[in-house]
Amino acid sequence: MTTKIDTNTGLVYEVKRPVEDKTYTVNFARVLPAGVTLASVDSVVITPLGLVTETSPLQSQSNSVSGTKVSANLAAGTDDEDYEIEITATDSNGDIVSDDVLIKVRKAGLK
Repeated sequence: MTTKIDTNTGLVYEVKRPVEDKTYTVNFARVLPAGVTLASVDSVVITPLGLVTETSPLQSQSNSVSGTKVSANLAAGTDDEDYEIEITATDSNGDIVSDDVLIKVRKAGLK
């Protein structure tokens, strides 16, 4: 993900349009020891922040791991809503690690 920081949550964020079905990649390298990779994605939990009345929930379609990165395919989402995404994974040492990012759903750019 491109490094853009949300001033309210302090989380890295990306913007997606409600109609997009996009894959987002999160690099866990900063939370993994040197030489350790990811073995599996355990969960992707999506929590709306309640900025608007949700009409179309953001959905995680599929997830994959490659090295230190997790890719999550996200679809739908309500316009003007922000979603906190908590990704939990197991690393090659068998340890559980997690990271949080923010997806801002906007029809026409960031408001």
